[in-house]
Amino acid sequence: MKDRYTIGEVAALLNMSPQTLRFYDKSGVVVPHFTDQKTGYRYYSYDQIPYISRVKYLQRFGFRLEDIRDALVPNDAEQFKRFLIRQQAALRSEVSRLNGLLQELDWYVDYYDHIDYQKFNDLPYRAREPERYLLAEPLAAGENIYGTAGQRLTKLQHSDIFSSAQFLRQNGYLLDFGALLKGQIIPTHYFIHLRQMPAFSHPQLMRIPAGSYFCIQSRILAEPFDSTYVRRYFPDSRLPRLVLANEYEDNFLNFKDCVYEVQILM
Repeated sequence: MKDRYTIGEVAALLNMSPQTLRFYDKSGVVVPHFTDQKTGYRYYSYDQIPYISRVKYLQRFGFRLEDIRDALVPNDAEQFKRFLIRQQAALRSEVSRLNGLLQELDWYVDYYDHIDYQKFNDLPYRAREPERYLLAEPLAAGENIYGTAGQRLTKLQHSDIFSSAQFLRQNGYLLDFGALLKGQIIPTHYFIHLRQMPAFSHPQLMRIPAGSYFCIQSRILAEPFDSTYVRRYFPDSRLPRLVLANEYEDNFLNFKDCVYEVQILM
């Protein structure tokens, strides 16, 4: 067995670059064991080869080189195990975060698939919806439908109390049912959807019940609303109905032109 190994030999054995080994040396992670006083060449001992292999292996888990150095230098297996457990917990937390983002991205793709599937053909349809959660800002009587309540909602959404809430990229209005029957769009609230209900309570958090909804698409902020089908399906105007108008972003420059799915709880 050889006593000394050059940087090139160690790099070839471990399938890594000499530059990486020099960086390990410069960082104090693995300093070559021997230095030839005449030539200045530096050599690794045989025992350093599995040590370097361990460092290379640990980097796969996202450890910083300085953290690997500090964990290995004490040569304490129990301390090293605690070091691994901390990273294990951190990675699990990151996996949970990424899974949440993936679920939200799945929802966002479905958001665009949904409006494409219905094809905006002015015909009503029925949809079965799960329980949903809203943060809703009330509109005052006669208040401008576009912008003012949105400013208040945006400020509340980004306030400290909702810093941990998981919002979805979908806004909309709760509409007055009686006005809708007359072809009038009169919002009572402007809202944004949440992925789940926060653990705390707040007067502007709302649960929307699961159920069957009568749906029709319309550009309610840009065009007159045709209430013909609504009046046909809901002839008794005395009964109050929950009405949501969910915005679908098919125009990124002028939100007034976006299509809305008007949903009436059946």
